[in-house]
Amino acid sequence: MTAVQVTAAKTPLSKKSKERLFNSASVPPEKCIFCKIVNKELPSHVIFEDNEYIAFLDNHPFNEGHTLVCPKKHGETVWDMSQEEIGGLFMLASRVSKALVKATGADGFRFVQNNGEAANQIVPHVHVHTIPVRLSDKGKWLDRKKLPPEDMERIAQSIKGFIE
Repeated sequence: MTAVQVTAAKTPLSKKSKERLFNSASVPPEKCIFCKIVNKELPSHVIFEDNEYIAFLDNHPFNEGHTLVCPKKHGETVWDMSQEEIGGLFMLASRVSKALVKATGADGFRFVQNNGEAANQIVPHVHVHTIPVRLSDKGKWLDRKKLPPEDMERIAQSIKGFIE
C-alpha cells in the first residue's frame, strides 16, 4: 500500500459520510407516489395500515405477495428516520413476512431496502420490499411480473387474513 492508500484506509467512515444520498428521482411529498398512496390519491392493494405505517402490494412484483412496507411520513432514506421509526418499520416488515409466507406457501422471504439511486432505489420514499420466495428461487435474481387486478386483490385479501 502507498502512504495515500494507508491514510485513506484509516480515515473513519464518519468523516467521509454525506448528509444526503443522490437520487435523481427526488420529489417533494406532494409529488411522491407512495405519499399519494398513503393519502388515498392513488389506488393500491393495502394489506395493513395504522397511524404510522402502511403495507401494500408492489404493482410489479418479483413474486406473488411481494409487499412494500413504508412509513407514512415522507423521507427518502433511513437516514431521514429516527431509530424508533426504523425499528417500527422493520417490526412491521417482520409481521408482514410471516403473513406472506403463510398466504403464499413460500419457503422463505427476502427483505430488500435500498437507499439512494446507486442502490437502485427507484421511488424516493423509504420502503422495505418484503418478498416471499420458494426454494426454486434460490440463487436467482427474479424478474418483475404484471398480475391482473383480480389476482392482486385475491392475494391482498389472503395476506390480510394472516396479519397478526
